[in-house]
Amino acid sequence: MPNFDANALLAEAQATAGSCDWGDEEWRAPFEAFIAALNADAELTEQGVARTRSHILKLLVGRLRLHADRDRYPQIADEEIRAPLFIAGHGRSGTSFMQSLLASDPRSLSPRHWQIWTLSPPVNLATTDNAPQRAAGEHFIRSEGWQADDVREKHDYTSEGVAEDTLIVEYAFTGYSFPFFWNVPSYGRWLAQHGDPGAGYRSHRKVLQAIQFGQERSQWVLKNPSHIALLPRLFAEYPDARMVLCHRDPVKSMASIVGLLYAHRRQFGNAFQEFGRDYVLASIDGAVASTRAMMAWREESGLEARFAEVLYLDLERDPLGEVAKVYERHGIDFTQQARAAIADYVVANRKGKFGAHRYDIRDLGVEVKEVRERFAFYYEAFGIPFEEPGQ
Repeated sequence: MPNFDANALLAEAQATAGSCDWGDEEWRAPFEAFIAALNADAELTEQGVARTRSHILKLLVGRLRLHADRDRYPQIADEEIRAPLFIAGHGRSGTSFMQSLLASDPRSLSPRHWQIWTLSPPVNLATTDNAPQRAAGEHFIRSEGWQADDVREKHDYTSEGVAEDTLIVEYAFTGYSFPFFWNVPSYGRWLAQHGDPGAGYRSHRKVLQAIQFGQERSQWVLKNPSHIALLPRLFAEYPDARMVLCHRDPVKSMASIVGLLYAHRRQFGNAFQEFGRDYVLASIDGAVASTRAMMAWREESGLEARFAEVLYLDLERDPLGEVAKVYERHGIDFTQQARAAIADYVVANRKGKFGAHRYDIRDLGVEVKEVRERFAFYYEAFGIPFEEPGQ
């Protein structure tokens, strides 16, 4: 078992950052719960311990520097995050591809991995030399295993690539990435009982303000599959948010997400754990519950006009056509410059260039019929076509 010392980590982060101003105390209880769960639950390799320690210190130092910059530049707190465009949906339903497409529009502002991991000094301030920050971002990508072959064939993490909100809310030590990357079931239980997703969104806004400070672009393009389960919290923090929901046959998306889970668990050195039928069915039932809640909330909120729908197979066949539909839905002009930049991205980033990610729900002990019966309401509501399970 690893033996992470919470107090020692905090002291090291303060020494590195040259600050002891954590900004607020919302993060502390989830941080302590996560460290306790790592020590109690996780069985990490030596490399996994080193990567985990690096990731935790990166977050602690980043949090300290984020708040130090807010003291140094009080104008950061005045930055307005206007009508951000959030992409959500079940994991592996095309959300990452859609974010990358929209982020290619020169008017868009979408966080890059090096930016969210090296927030200070403010990355878009004219006086900031980004070279050390980019180098640090590349170091984290390499040293923490984000470019491991089995990770990259499923999700291509690069220092310059767009980052999803899952990684941003880590600064509040809340969200779903920790129980996804690490085998920490006691943290998952703590999060379900005591976690406050609102704290994650409040921290998220501070990160966006820091990145936006010093430049003019403000068409934010953001993504997190987990937003689908947290829409009331999201709209509480961003009342003028606009949504893009990606939809895919759950027979494919549910199988694919387990494959990514295995890859990230290996990345951070977790002991191998077979996720059999019971685990997969529990995950599917959780997705069913969050999907029903999302649909009910949309109907009750009166915000239906804020949502654009994208079908995975349509996105694969005609990326620019689907972007055009999203822009039309949200009243965004699809300029020739934007169209050309997005078309260039499509050409340069063909699917599967780092290897084919093959997955089949039946290999996990679950029959196709079981998934489709559970999600029958979802297929019908959004007109989601069936896909072949093994292709």
